[in-house]
Order: sequence, then C-alpha cells, then structure tokens
Amino acid sequence: MASDKQKCPVCKTHDAVINDKSAMYKIDCPLCGHYRISSEQMLCEFGVPKHLLSGVLRNTWEFTGKEFDVYSYTVDSIASLRKASPIPIPNDTDITAKADLILKNYRQKYATPGDIFNPDYPNEFSFGFCKSNHEFAFCFDSLIKRGYIEFKHSSKGSWQFYHLISPEGWAYLSGIGAEAKDQGFIAMSFKSELNPLSEIGLHVGIENAGYKPLRIDRKDHNNRIDDEIVAEIRKSKFVVADLTGKNAGAYFEAGFAMGLGKPVIWTCQQSEIDAGNVHFDTRQYSIVSWEPEKLDDFATRLTQRIEATIGRGRYVTE
Repeated sequence: MASDKQKCPVCKTHDAVINDKSAMYKIDCPLCGHYRISSEQMLCEFGVPKHLLSGVLRNTWEFTGKEFDVYSYTVDSIASLRKASPIPIPNDTDITAKADLILKNYRQKYATPGDIFNPDYPNEFSFGFCKSNHEFAFCFDSLIKRGYIEFKHSSKGSWQFYHLISPEGWAYLSGIGAEAKDQGFIAMSFKSELNPLSEIGLHVGIENAGYKPLRIDRKDHNNRIDDEIVAEIRKSKFVVADLTGKNAGAYFEAGFAMGLGKPVIWTCQQSEIDAGNVHFDTRQYSIVSWEPEKLDDFATRLTQRIEATIGRGRYVTE
C-alpha cells in the first residue's frame, strides 16, 4: 500500500497522509480526521461547502471511531450529505449547536472532570463545522460565557493559562436536573402499524448503541401516564422522537427533553418528509428517515446517529 503526504483533498489547507488502496484512498488529516474517499471523487469537485464536509468527516471519526466514505453521490449536494452523515449538520448561524459539538468533542478527548486543555484552533475548528479559526474562537467563547468552560491562569500573575469543562458544563452534558441512566426514551405514535418500526428499527438501533430503549406503553407502572413520561424522560440520556403521523405527543415529549438540555434525535417516515408533513419548527434539524422495507438499514443509521450525538452507552441486553 503506497503512502504519501500531500494537501488534504477536502480542506486543501492541511498536509495529510494519503494511503492509496486503488478504489478508495485512506486519508489522515489533522483537521478533517480519518476518512476514505473514492478514486473517482479524488478527481472531482465537491458539491458541498468544504467546511460542512470537513465537519462531517472529523466528527464521524471522533464520535464513532469509523471513517466516513466520500463518494460522488454523498457530496453532490447538501441534502445528500445530510442524508449520508451520522452527524447532525448545524446551520451556519446556529452558534449553540456548533458550540455544543465543540463541547462534546472536548468531553471525548478529556473524559475526566478536572482535565485541563487548551484548544488547538488550526486543527480543531472542524469540531464545530466552522469555516475558520475566528469562527471557532467565537463559538468557544460562547461556551465560556454560558459557564460551560472555565478559563484559568496557571498561577497568580502568570501569563500561562488553561481551560477545563466546568461543573455546569458536565451537568449540561449529562442532562440537567436528572441522574441520567443509559436509557433512550422513545416518543412515537402507538398505532399498531408502527410496531415494526418500534421493534425492528428503534429498539434495535438504540440497543446497538449501548442504551436501553423505553417505550412508555410497554412499561408497567401505577402512576398517571403523563407523570410517568416526565419522570422517564428525566432519567433518560436522550429522546428519539418519531414524527410520523404528526404525533402531538412526540413533539411535546421532544420539547420537554430539549428544555432539560437533553439531546433529541428526530426520525420520520421518508414519504411524510417528502410530503412536507413535518412541522416547520423541526425542519431545521437533521432527521433520520426510514422506509418500511428498509428498517434494518434505518436501525444501523440510528445507532450511528446516537453514538455520534451522545456517545456509546454501557447497557447490555438481558
């Protein structure tokens, strides 16, 4: 296998190690991370902004440990990239979403509370799908202003400084106001025709990411169901909200989770997305689509999205 060092074919600014494997090239770039690109695409222009593709490549590698495969059909448009990416792609002006990704990346790299670090601006601005060091610095500064990252001097009067994730930052990452378990709460319609989605798609996808799936109608309890829903969302690491059928309950439960600072992963049947049946407030988010005849593939993509957004859990199927 031939190995060479030249400019990364995506960012075109950083020197990358490029391994030639004929049909696919393996790339190791300090900004874009580890990824693979087809020999055909190596010779073609990208149909997406390079900062978005770089963000997908870097975050896929950091959160899943897997290389994203770049083919012509995955980068011919932003819509194609969003569909192929296991990482939700933030809008360019969504500073909160970009800053959250930066914070989650530092949690990955510095996993023990109290670990200190300083950002490597030239090599890390892809964490937040940023276009430049300056945009990354702006997003990073927003984390300091929100109280999630602390800025400290090494000693009184010293010019040396460091950063660390604050207690508030760790609480935000864990889910505000709850001792979160390795559990994923499923918000969906309970219509019988959606049972295959639940069993083959949602349950399998959540379990394969290392979390216990919880659908409230499958849980034994003596409380009012709305009280039980609130309690279980508080206990969960995240919520998977399926919007198929314009289910009002799924929207409410997702909104409640977002108010607690918990991640929400959106799913919906592809035909309903195509028909415009998703409420306009959620169209800005990256939705994991599903089709009845391809639920195994949906489960795999859901697992990837969970691992990329929250990280892998430790739940073992009984």
